[in-house]
Amino acid sequence: MNMDDTENFEEGLTEFIHDLFLNTEYVNWRRNLNNYSANDWHSLIVKLDELGLPLTRLKSFGEAIFSKLVLSYIKAPDYKSSQMLLVQFTVSGGMGHSLVWHCPERS
Repeated sequence: MNMDDTENFEEGLTEFIHDLFLNTEYVNWRRNLNNYSANDWHSLIVKLDELGLPLTRLKSFGEAIFSKLVLSYIKAPDYKSSQMLLVQFTVSGGMGHSLVWHCPERS
């Protein structure tokens, strides 16, 4: 993969992760985030599939990525008042990651 392909791939993956928090088709996934165990890694494709959500876009990144894309979250220090979660995404074995602050109560 050349530098332009790598940048396009990273931009596409980042856009997909952000769309998880913006698109209405993923609202059930967002609302269920805090039902997953905190501080543990969870397979994104498994969690989306459990809820019967679309997988086509995620699978378009190729099996080497979608099979290793995982997420974890921790509660914000002020969780009782903010209800915010810090959600981290990474490709297992990779160097890149994405962080998103999210409030499931406001999905």
